[in-house]
This record gives sequence, structure tokens and C-alpha cells, in this order.
Amino acid sequence: MIILGDGSAAEHTADILDAAVQVREAARSATSGATGVGTVLAALSEVMEYDHASLTRWDPLRRRHTTLAGSYPDDATAYIETHLDHDPVFPVLRSPARGGLWLSDVPRQLLAKSPGFQEVLRPLRIEGGVAQCLFTTDGRYVGMLNVSTRRPRRTPDAVRAVVTLLTEALAAAVDPRSGPAVRGDRHGRPRRGRAAARRALAAGAPGAG
Repeated sequence: MIILGDGSAAEHTADILDAAVQVREAARSATSGATGVGTVLAALSEVMEYDHASLTRWDPLRRRHTTLAGSYPDDATAYIETHLDHDPVFPVLRSPARGGLWLSDVPRQLLAKSPGFQEVLRPLRIEGGVAQCLFTTDGRYVGMLNVSTRRPRRTPDAVRAVVTLLTEALAAAVDPRSGPAVRGDRHGRPRRGRAAARRALAAGAPGAG
């Protein structure tokens, strides 16, 4: 775990970058099917401390996200999977051009309108974190990274940059085209086959109409 406070900024940045390399390697391993997606979140905890995190895959056919690995309570997981794409915050963060949307950067008036924050995160005493939409190199939206902390933590610029730089590796790990097409979620729900995955790929991304 990277502890911020002692040592030089350069040393901290080097530690963060070293940890980011491990996240990338975990993502590549998950993409190949050698390890599970949970190992990616475990590696990410060495880049930034968190209380809850999840990696989800967007299912265009069913118009919802599916959790591949995560530590949120069931009600929070359900919101991420079935309602987050309708939350007022979602259009702000869903853009291939932007990096992650950090909770500390979201305007208060937008948070006041967000059921996800008011009814899901706030009761969990969440005060920090990031949501990162994941896009492939060809521009397809394939899922999300969500990270939450119960107390505000100083987020070094290097951590913010790393989350953005890891987007393609994380996207590949959740993308059914680049990784195993059949995966179960953390609740062990039925897995879809390759034919269903191919049909899903033909549908649109959230907000695409």
C-alpha cells in the first residue's frame, strides 16, 4: 500500500507508477482469462486506497451493467448495474475524451440531484472516489470502474493520471471481444454464452439512443 506523507514527491510518484504497472499486468492477465477480474481491483488498491470498488461490463442488449468484480453492498451494486446509466451524473462522466470523474470535482448542485449519491453513496458515508467510464481503442463503451472512500483523501496528480492511463487496459479486461466472452458476476448469476455476447455488441451504448 502506498502511504502518502513521508519521503519526496518523486519517490511517491515512482511508487504509484510501479503499482500502476502491476494493475496493467493484472488487467492483461484477466483479459487472457488466466486470472479473474478481482485481481485487477486488488492491484488497484496498491495505487489508491479505497473502501469499495467495482469493475462492471456494459451489456447493450439488456441496457445495464454487470458486475465482474466488486466490494460494494448489494443495494449499491444493484444501483450501479441497473440505474447508474440514468443518473444525472452519468452524462457528465460518460465521454471518451475525459478522464475519471472524481467525487470531489462534481458540482454540489449536481450531487443534490443524483439519486446515486443521495440514496446510495451518502448512506455509506462515501466522501471520495472516482468513476471512470471504460472505452476501447475503437471507441466502444464497455464498462465502468467505480472506486469509493469513506473519508476524503488527498489524491496526488500522479494517481489521477494513472487512472486515466489505465483506461484501455481496464477496458480490455471487461470487453467481451478481447477477453473470455463468458464470465459470471460476483453473485454467481447465470453466465451468457458467446452468441448472446455477440448480439449485445451489436446494440448501442448508454445514451446513444
